[in-house]
Amino acid sequence: MGKTHSGICCVCGKSGNLTFEHIPPKKTNNNKQTKKIINPIAFFEDKTEFEFKLGNQKGMGDYTLCSRCNNYFGGHYATEFIPFYNELAYFFKKNYYEIIRRSNAGYLDIKIQANINFFRFQKQVVSMLMSTSKGEYKDYFKDYLLDEQSTNFPTEKFKIIMNGYLDFTMFNMNGKIIGANLSGNSEIVGSEIQAFPLGFTLVQLNGSEKEKNINSGLDITKWFNAKDCQQKKEFSLRTYTKSQPFPYYISGVTP
Repeated sequence: MGKTHSGICCVCGKSGNLTFEHIPPKKTNNNKQTKKIINPIAFFEDKTEFEFKLGNQKGMGDYTLCSRCNNYFGGHYATEFIPFYNELAYFFKKNYYEIIRRSNAGYLDIKIQANINFFRFQKQVVSMLMSTSKGEYKDYFKDYLLDEQSTNFPTEKFKIIMNGYLDFTMFNMNGKIIGANLSGNSEIVGSEIQAFPLGFTLVQLNGSEKEKNINSGLDITKWFNAKDCQQKKEFSLRTYTKSQPFPYYISGVTP
């Protein structure tokens, strides 16, 4: 038998055995030992031999959810998330050199046309960010996630930003984002995932003037208001060629 992992579920808050949560979902090709490609050009040229650094054998993720929450999100939200994620990965691989050529200052804004259930896509994103934050915000999002019809997203307290990421060497969870204030103290100010081909940032709002500058990415917060069905939508996706330092840092000090 495999080793059991006991703890508190990052969404429902119940104690017990935890299951491995794949971030992103397992069917986004995140089902093998984590590999970081040392030479991305070789990957995009479809050569047969690569240099890898090996990580977790299950893929990217962690033991963060009870089996009930894990199965619920997999059945209700991940199925709406996976097709778009995989299609975007294919698009980025196919157009890798063109995106690199056209990029400026390390990124390119790409027009994307998608036909997905934006409502459930956003909920899958929130569920993943609960895992990467280690349950820091479960009290805010428990009911929102465990009721598939809920639209009770705490917009006054949080914002979610989505960006594209072209660099296949970058495949990791950044986890909690720690901010510092002038008194020397630190605090949790959000959670982040940076991975190929999509990354997500959960920003905890605190009333700072700096929040007005959170605009260098696609704000998907209000997708909770979308209809619960597939819809066509066009949007601009800021796509970075390399991993980024946290671009939405909000200081604990109000200017």
